[in-house]
Amino acid sequence: MKIRDAVRPELVFLGLNAESTDDALSVMAHELSLAAGLDAALVDSALNEREKLGSTSVGNGFAIPHCKLSNLDDILVALAGFDTGVDFCDSKNHEPVRFFFVVLSPPDQPADHLQVLSQIARILRNDDFRRELLESRDVDSIVTAIRRAAEQEGL
Repeated sequence: MKIRDAVRPELVFLGLNAESTDDALSVMAHELSLAAGLDAALVDSALNEREKLGSTSVGNGFAIPHCKLSNLDDILVALAGFDTGVDFCDSKNHEPVRFFFVVLSPPDQPADHLQVLSQIARILRNDDFRRELLESRDVDSIVTAIRRAAEQEGL
């Protein structure tokens, strides 16, 4: 699976707010339940369990929370923008996380799950791309930026 194909406008959520890690995960689970018909409590629980293993913060205001859910047929990639940032677990560099790439995968697709995580990490290494995402205010510009960054990386 390619990240540029996994990014769908209906799974980009902007203007969110949360006070803590738990709040942020709950907000993202709620948005996913509305947009993708998932059980919010199940998503919230799975993301929290994964976060207990270690923070998914990758620094520079970004995190990649992810988990596996047995009721999925395909990998879902959601993007969540928090206006003021979230003190997310042990955020790298102690910088609030403002943008989350949420990856949900079926348990029987471990290679695709790792491939998507790797692709996200790869495009997040680009300073200009990170800045563009953090400054974007609309869904279309975010989707376009991700697809362009993936293409530039050959992903």
